[in-house]
Amino acid sequence: MSSLRNAVKRITHKERSQPLHRSHLGLLEKKKDYRVRSSDYKNKQSTIKSMRIKAANRNPDEFYMGMNSAKVDGMSGNNSGRHVKSHETRRKELEDKGLGDEAVRIMKDQDLNYVRMQRIMDDRKIEKLQSSLHYLTGVDEEDKMGKKRKHTVYIEGDAEQFDAAKHFDTVPELMGRTFNRPRVEALQKEAIKKLGKKVTSEDLNDDYYNDSDEEDVKPTSEKQRKRQKKAQRYLEKRVAKSRSAAYTEMEMRNERVQKLKAAEEALVVEKQCGMKGRRRKIAGGEDGRPAQYKWRRKRAK
Repeated sequence: MSSLRNAVKRITHKERSQPLHRSHLGLLEKKKDYRVRSSDYKNKQSTIKSMRIKAANRNPDEFYMGMNSAKVDGMSGNNSGRHVKSHETRRKELEDKGLGDEAVRIMKDQDLNYVRMQRIMDDRKIEKLQSSLHYLTGVDEEDKMGKKRKHTVYIEGDAEQFDAAKHFDTVPELMGRTFNRPRVEALQKEAIKKLGKKVTSEDLNDDYYNDSDEEDVKPTSEKQRKRQKKAQRYLEKRVAKSRSAAYTEMEMRNERVQKLKAAEEALVVEKQCGMKGRRRKIAGGEDGRPAQYKWRRKRAK
């Protein structure tokens, strides 16, 4: 019979909604919501009651030795009226724990040295990336105006006899590039690694990169040409992806260097403010930069 009872469709009980004339009060409170609100209210009332009993039974002549090294906080807000330790007392406690002014100064010097070391390391990594890459901007201001890019070179003598490839120490086939234009020496080293023999600058042409001579060119089928085009497209995508990753890394490292510089400047100012000498503030901190101070000149003895 139990299986038949479960097979019969039962009535779906729905929660009662808030009446329309009380919809401005929000959702209708259920029993579980009332329990939470009631428990919170009773806890607060019991806390207030215990505090009133303590205040009524307080001894006006009560004294503790800790009161000699504490004071009442007169600031407004949640901390108003609380007993806090004085600066001198906190300093003595830190000295007893081995964290006095001298120890704190040493730790801040170590922080400054660490931040400076990280900034120098990032600067060197950025220099290595910049030496192997060139920024590729899509369209600059001159291109937006419809003008062509120009590279002016000042020479002596007749301009018609000027050889741009010889001037930039590269091959004529690479003069059309605006980036990654290696020199002849770099191309010769790459050729030695590739062919295992000395290659002159005259041989550094398109035939060298294709690894074939005009006499030894063999006819290729349509399937082979498609395979070569597919491999070329795959290689171009890999190169573009690696180049984009390198530029992204360089931008992130530049942002990190700027943050490290700001942190280094803040630590330097904090260290100088901890030294002796009268100073006055001439400018506040802006855009993550520390405040600027001017020290009073002191005559050397």
